[in-house]
Amino acid sequence: MKKVYFIIIFLSIIIHSNAYIFSIKTDKPQYRRYDVVTVICELKQKSKFSVQFSNNNEQFEKARASYIFSIYYNNKIVKTIGNLNKIEMRYIPSLDKWVGKWPIPWNPNLGTYKVIAILKIGNKKFAGNTSFIVNGRTPPILPKGFCIMDIEPGDSIIKRVPGVSGRTVKIWENYLLWAKFMGANALWHCVGQTQIWNNFDSENFPWDKITLNQIKPLATECHKYNIKYGAYILGYVLLGNRHDLSPYELTTGYDKENDALKKLIYISIYDQKRQEDIIKILQYLDKIPEIDFLGLDYMRTDFGGYEYVEEFVSDMPILDLPPKWEEYTKEEKMLWLAHKLELEKNPVIEEMWQWWRAHKMSIIINEIKIKSNISKPFWIFNLTWKQGKEHGQDPFMFIDAGVDINGGMFYSIDKKTYPYMIETWQHYLKHFPTSLVAGQCVDWNLLGRTYEPSGPEEHFLRQKYLVDKLLPVNPSLGLFWHDLTRAFKSTRGPYSALEWAIGGAASFTYLRQKQDYFPFEVKWDCPDRVKKDEIFTIEINIKNTSPITNEFYIKLIQAINLEMFGDLTQKFNLSPSEVKTINFQIKVMQKEVKKGNKQLIAFLLQYGNLDTQQRYFDFKYITVE
Repeated sequence: MKKVYFIIIFLSIIIHSNAYIFSIKTDKPQYRRYDVVTVICELKQKSKFSVQFSNNNEQFEKARASYIFSIYYNNKIVKTIGNLNKIEMRYIPSLDKWVGKWPIPWNPNLGTYKVIAILKIGNKKFAGNTSFIVNGRTPPILPKGFCIMDIEPGDSIIKRVPGVSGRTVKIWENYLLWAKFMGANALWHCVGQTQIWNNFDSENFPWDKITLNQIKPLATECHKYNIKYGAYILGYVLLGNRHDLSPYELTTGYDKENDALKKLIYISIYDQKRQEDIIKILQYLDKIPEIDFLGLDYMRTDFGGYEYVEEFVSDMPILDLPPKWEEYTKEEKMLWLAHKLELEKNPVIEEMWQWWRAHKMSIIINEIKIKSNISKPFWIFNLTWKQGKEHGQDPFMFIDAGVDINGGMFYSIDKKTYPYMIETWQHYLKHFPTSLVAGQCVDWNLLGRTYEPSGPEEHFLRQKYLVDKLLPVNPSLGLFWHDLTRAFKSTRGPYSALEWAIGGAASFTYLRQKQDYFPFEVKWDCPDRVKKDEIFTIEINIKNTSPITNEFYIKLIQAINLEMFGDLTQKFNLSPSEVKTINFQIKVMQKEVKKGNKQLIAFLLQYGNLDTQQRYFDFKYITVE
C-alpha cells in the first residue's frame, strides 16, 4: 500500500514541476465485466507560451513519445488479457491525445480500480492517475430444486410415457407427459431453427411455423400441471445443405489443408439482418402470455469470426503486429490472424481472441435484449469447457449483458476429464456465484458408450458430481436434461427412453435432496445381483420428517423385462416422524446382453398435493446372472 501511495505522490511532483497540464481520464466512469476500458491522456501548456519541443515539431515529438499505463486494484497491479501488466498508448494526431485500451480480465474483482500513467516525451516526464469502477450485474435467484426437461424439435418420433393411460394425445402433448413424469419444474422448447434444405422456403424462413404454432397449446397444457414453459431459438447458426441460398452472411473460418479462408455454418455476428430477425422473434414470443421464459442457443462464433480481425486489432493491446499492417488487404489480415491462432497457436493472441469474441458477443446480446425489450426471464446456453472461452463465450460477461440464467452444457467431454472441468467451474464460481442451470446430454456416445455404469447411470453420476462440487459455492443452481428427442434416436444406445428419463429424474431428486427440498427421508434395499427368473424382494422405508401429517403415493416403475407381483402402487398417510416399510417382489425374465446383463429397478414417490415437481425418484442397475 505504501508503495502505491509513494508512486502517486512522486507522480504529482513530476506533474507540478513542469509547465504543462497533463490530464488523464477513462471513457466512462463505470464498466461491466465484458467492457474494454479506454484510457485517454492529453498534454497542454499551463500558460500562453508555446510548448517547446526539441525539434520544434510538436506532433512529431508526441508521436515518438513513450507512454504506458498500469491498472491497480487494492494497491496491487492487475494483469490483463495476454498476461500484460503495462499497456502502451498510441498518439492520435487528429485528437491530439494518447489513447490506450485495457480489456477487463476474466472474472475480475468488482470495485474501484486505479489507473497510473507515465509519459516520456523528449527529455520530459509527465504522469497522472485516475480511477474507474467495475460493476457486475446480479441475476435473479433460482427457486430451490429448479429442474428442466428440454426438447429440440421431435414431433412424431416422441412416443408416450409407458404406462400412461387415458385419452389419445396430440404429438406435442407427449412432450408434456414426459416433463410431468420426470417431475420437471419447466419444459424448455426449441421453437426456432433457421434451416435451408434443398430449396428456400420463404413461408418457413427464418422460423418454422409448425413449431411456433405448438407454443400456445403446449404452454397452456404445461400450466395445468404447474409446469413453466420456456421457448428458445437458435441464434447464429444456419442448418441445412443450401447455405448458398441464405440471405445471411456466414462467418469466416480457416482451412488448414489448403491455407485458405472458408465459410462456416455459423452466421456472422456482424450480420444486421440476423440480429433484426432475432429481435423480431423475441418481441413476438415475449407478447405470448403463456410463455414463462425466453432463451437463445448458438450465441457463439464457434471457430470462425476472422471477418472481425480489424476491430479485434483496434480493441486489443497486440504488441507484435506485422510492419505496414495498414497496407494489408482484408484477406491478408484474416489469414495473419488464422495463422497466429491455428498454425502458430500463439497463446497471447489466442487469449486475446477468445476474450474479444466473448466481449463482442456480450455487446450483441445486450443490444438484442435492449432493442427487443423483452420482459420475461432470459437464458442462454453456454458451452462449458473453459467456460466457453474457446468459442467466444463467458458466463459472467453474458450475465452482465442481460442474461438471467446461464444454461451450462456440461457434455461432450470424456469421463476422465469431466471432474477437472467441474473443478475449474468450482474455482470460477467461488469468486462470484451466478444463476446456473447445468445440463447433461442424453447421448450414450458422448457418455463413453459405457455399460458399467450404464448410460443412464453415468448421466446421473455426472450430474451428482456437479451438484456436490458446485452447489456449496453456487447456491442458485438448477439442472436440465437434454433432450427428449435424443432419448428416441440412436443416441440413446441400448437403453430405452424411459431409462434415460429415470436417470435424469433421479438427478433432479438428488439436487432437491441437497437443497433440503423434501420433507421426508427414503432408504431402500435392493440386491446387487440376481438370477434370471428368480423372485426377489426390494424394501423401501419412508420417514416423514415434516411437522405435519402428509399423504404419500409410491409406484414401482414397470420397466421392460420385469415381472412384478402384487400392487405396484400404494397410497398412505404418515404422521410426523412416522416410518413406513413397503416391499415389492420382482422377477427378471431375461438376461439382456446388449446392456451388459444389467437390469433397471426404479420407483417414484410423491407427497402432499401431488404436484409434479414434488416427485422423488431412485433407481439401481443390478446384474442378472
